[in-house]
Amino acid sequence: MGELEEYYEEETSKAEDRAEPSQKKLPPKRKDPGTFTVPFCFGKVQGRALCDLGSSISLMSLQFARKWEIGQIDHSHTTEIVL
Repeated sequence: MGELEEYYEEETSKAEDRAEPSQKKLPPKRKDPGTFTVPFCFGKVQGRALCDLGSSISLMSLQFARKWEIGQIDHSHTTEIVL
């Protein structure tokens, strides 16, 4: 079989797999962990950082903000470190 035919067979197989999601078993639903901690190390400082999956941070590059003229751009130099 040629390269093109092999590629076609692979892609066709992938498409068939995606076409029948009801036949695949989904993993069990897990409870939302809410907040949890992860270890971190900054130089000699070690600790655990609090993670909150319920929060969201929306970021956009300054280039796109200016291109799309979304309005006034506020500059912030805020860094929050909790030890």
